[in-house]
Amino acid sequence: MELNVATVSALVRLTLTRPREAAQRLLSLNVPDDARWLGFVIVVVLSVILGQGALVLSGDAEMAGSLLFMAMLQTSILLGMVAAVQGVGRLFGGKGTFPDTLMLMAWLQFVMLVFQLLQTLSIILAPPLFSLIAIASVVIFMWMLTQFILVLHGFTSALKVFVSIIFTLFGMSMLFAIVAGMFGLVPGGV
Repeated sequence: MELNVATVSALVRLTLTRPREAAQRLLSLNVPDDARWLGFVIVVVLSVILGQGALVLSGDAEMAGSLLFMAMLQTSILLGMVAAVQGVGRLFGGKGTFPDTLMLMAWLQFVMLVFQLLQTLSIILAPPLFSLIAIASVVIFMWMLTQFILVLHGFTSALKVFVSIIFTLFGMSMLFAIVAGMFGLVPGGV
């Protein structure tokens, strides 16, 4: 596959309309590990830039953190997602590999940049659409993630995968809250 705007945009459209087919196509490319990691880094950088731009455009410039901190946070979140998809999938008998999981999750995050860009544009052009785009992006992300995991791990039940995603998110949120509380990163008591 030649990497140009036409092929990337076609793959984005395929991911948004037929994510299982897109995941299969991505896995069939046999992308070298170095390129998978490079794609991961590029997605993190683009996500941080768009996120910081959205904060500045919305007038919340004081909420914008340092670019290095935001890049480290975004990297941690995305690597956590890769580890969770890989680990939980393998726990339930999945056959996906870490490099494949890394590539698919980085690609999924790249596709989600489309929604992040739409949200950023809505701040300027139509602020009331911001929340609607955010809700739609979460729904679409969950649908695409479920479909990608089905292909990655060879599972057959979308419902079981979706329920596993919800429980994993809940568990990870609880773990994060406990760790953040232990390190005093959350406001205390009543």
